[in-house]
Amino acid sequence: MNTLELKPGDKIGVFFYDDKRGTKAIIDEVEQVSATGIVTLKSGTRYTKYGKEVGALGDPTHLCTIEKATAVIEKAAQRQQQKEEEYKAYITSPEGKRDKAAASAVQAAIKALNQCGWYADVDGHMDAMESEIEEIIKKYVSEHEPIN
Repeated sequence: MNTLELKPGDKIGVFFYDDKRGTKAIIDEVEQVSATGIVTLKSGTRYTKYGKEVGALGDPTHLCTIEKATAVIEKAAQRQQQKEEEYKAYITSPEGKRDKAAASAVQAAIKALNQCGWYADVDGHMDAMESEIEEIIKKYVSEHEPIN
């Protein structure tokens, strides 16, 4: 990408990542282009003449075409929708209902213990108790049918 061809007000894609972490890109507007090709966006982020973010901590973002950014944004939306559908299917499944009931029961039990003066100590014994209570409740729920 030749950043010298960009003009203030042009729309440009900013690519973050597309890997195991997920997918992310945005579309931003060019605010300024220097004579050496340094691009400044409306967000204040600066990019080298090669399209790489200046002064990035960690993985730098890169300039890309609007088409690539749009494709990445659509892919991210599809992933999000798929995750939501999977979560809804899990929550309505017997296993999901069991896990939700166990988590709610553990929260209520710990809240009651905290109200009566028992708190998590430095050694994390309350965390161990939470997992033990959850195991007991999951075992009970898996062995018995719901009353509904």
